[in-house]
Amino acid sequence: MLLIALKNLKTCRNSRHGLMMTELIVAATLLITALSLVVTLSFRTGKLWQDSRHYKLAVEELTNQLERLTILDETELDAALTEVAVSEAIQTVLPNVRLSGIKVSDDNGTRVVLEIQWDRVGKAEPLALVGWLAPATEEVP
Repeated sequence: MLLIALKNLKTCRNSRHGLMMTELIVAATLLITALSLVVTLSFRTGKLWQDSRHYKLAVEELTNQLERLTILDETELDAALTEVAVSEAIQTVLPNVRLSGIKVSDDNGTRVVLEIQWDRVGKAEPLALVGWLAPATEEVP
């Protein structure tokens, strides 16, 4: 009887070792999966932060350029639009940046449309900003 009890105890220990090994494999698999997800999400979050910084810098560049152009009169504006260029600080940050501007005159007045484009992930439209020229004031004699 004692021999049977010892044999059953030995069998129970062997089956417990197998169960422990299975638990360890499942735990290691879950840990590796969780770590890979965390690493992937951290890289994507970093890329998103970089893209948002680039967007903010592009908006600031357009705002500065537009502010400079909208104070000009129409004759000076035509010359300034042919020479519009991205600042050196932005050229070093944004990859392959391009800036273009056009003057539009219609019933709504004269306005300047500036567009900035840089290399981004995916097919991204250029960022555009519009500003109206102040109407010319007539001098009273």
